[in-house]
Amino acid sequence: MIAETQGIHIRHRGHEPQIHPTAYVAPTATLVGDVRVGPRARVMYGAVLDAEGSRIEVGEAAVICENAVLRGSAVAGDQPVLVGDHVFVGPHATLLGCEVGRCVYVATTATVLQCARLEAGSVEATPAVWTL
Repeated sequence: MIAETQGIHIRHRGHEPQIHPTAYVAPTATLVGDVRVGPRARVMYGAVLDAEGSRIEVGEAAVICENAVLRGSAVAGDQPVLVGDHVFVGPHATLLGCEVGRCVYVATTATVLQCARLEAGSVEATPAVWTL
């Protein structure tokens, strides 16, 4: 069996996902509402991109890894998720209503909350736990 689907697309509030022809969206990824996936971007298995009345933009050659969650919001003003070009979002990471600049690395299980802005070239790693 060969699956050639581009994930699960759900129309929401009059918007449906738009995927560039050179992008890859895994069959089990879910895209809801005003979601735009740029050229050569990759949205991997189990990822959820839910615009929730706002929008989500994934830039060129960005990688959204397995089970990552990107969620825009319009509850407290417009809070889109804007992911720049050449960004890596690790497995199980969560991005909520934030902006991620170009060439940013967001580590596995990291969480970026509403209105946060990660500058170009920055690294968002999970907090370390130090013990004696």
